[in-house]
Amino acid sequence: MTKKIMNDILISKKSIRQIPILNEKKNLVENEMSKKTHYHTKIPSWQRRPLNPKFAIWFIAGISIMALFFGVSILFSSATIIISPKTENITFSSEIYVTKLNSKDVSELPFEILSVKQEAGDTIEATEEKEISAKASGKIIIYNNYTSASQRLINNTRFESKNGKIYRISNSVVVPGIKKVDGKNVPGSIEATVYADEAGEGYNLNLSDLAGDFKIPGFKGDPRYDSFYGLLKTNISGGFVGKQRIISDTLRKTTEDSIKAELKEELLKKLFAIKPENYLILKDGYSIDYSNLADTSVDTNKVKINIEGTLNGIIFNNQKFAKYISNDKIENYDGLPTEFNSLENFTATFSGNDSINLWKNTTLEIKLSGDAQIKWLYNKDEIKKDFAGKSESDLRSLTSKYKDTVAGIRILFKPVWTRYIPDDLKKITIKEETLLD
Repeated sequence: MTKKIMNDILISKKSIRQIPILNEKKNLVENEMSKKTHYHTKIPSWQRRPLNPKFAIWFIAGISIMALFFGVSILFSSATIIISPKTENITFSSEIYVTKLNSKDVSELPFEILSVKQEAGDTIEATEEKEISAKASGKIIIYNNYTSASQRLINNTRFESKNGKIYRISNSVVVPGIKKVDGKNVPGSIEATVYADEAGEGYNLNLSDLAGDFKIPGFKGDPRYDSFYGLLKTNISGGFVGKQRIISDTLRKTTEDSIKAELKEELLKKLFAIKPENYLILKDGYSIDYSNLADTSVDTNKVKINIEGTLNGIIFNNQKFAKYISNDKIENYDGLPTEFNSLENFTATFSGNDSINLWKNTTLEIKLSGDAQIKWLYNKDEIKKDFAGKSESDLRSLTSKYKDTVAGIRILFKPVWTRYIPDDLKKITIKEETLLD
């Protein structure tokens, strides 16, 4: 029997990769492998295709416009700093204080006098005829070219015109002294109304007819005679003796009352218009003197009644008045500058030796009643400089610096997103508001 060789019976070895796989399964495997390969090697879309040129241009333009907008808004930015000052409410219960005219003593309460004049008139029908004797009147300007000191002229002081006619002032006046203007001496002057010494048309004077000055006869033989003089400002008119159509007493009284009411309103407007900004005029702190001027004949049947009003107001420097009251009424007052902020529910009553003409007193008693509010003063320019260039985050520390005079500070930014205060002081506005109690 023939012996088999070992090699003839060895089974041939094959790799699993050499084993045939069904086509369906093969395709499934290949698809899965393809997906995995694709996932790991995916390329971003912006790398796979170029950016649309039009989109890029619009994108860059949009960014540029936004940058320009923010740049311009910053360039034109501004800020409003709203201050709520520190205040103190004070109640007065008829306390009496003494105030002195033009006092320089810091421990005293000073007052000053402010005077204004105004004329008013009304034309009405003259319904009666009567034998009358009227004195002419008009205005002159009295000059002091003698001394730098003021000169008081008492009532009834005589003034003589070039034609020898005598006129008098009915109220005393104080003529200011010489003052320097641009290195030159300028005479002091004051306006006054003069009345003819006698009735009659012979005392009527027109500006166009009169040449020369009015002299003061009482100064004859005195160096003042040549240095005190008067010049006519208006016609001197109204002088008459004889029969004339006149206004009935009842109608005259009614008309004069109406003119005086109008004068009072106009005088007060004038007083407040010329009052220095930092001064106070307290209610009823004034007196008015009315003077009947000569009637003016409008025609044969009509007459104009003329009245002049002189208002003398008592005024106080707001800060001096507030500091004086703060020392008296506020406990532990710190001595910092203050002023009256509100006097709506506050009344003052004045009394003096001359209760009718308060302005003639050098010392007055003032009784205060009601409620007032005092506020502390702060330096607006200093606040602007401190806040310039600062951001909203600096507000707390800056407010703390002004805690003695300011109760609160807030800032309005423009535009609102800037949130910082410009360096330019001209772009910073200070406004004030009062905190509600």
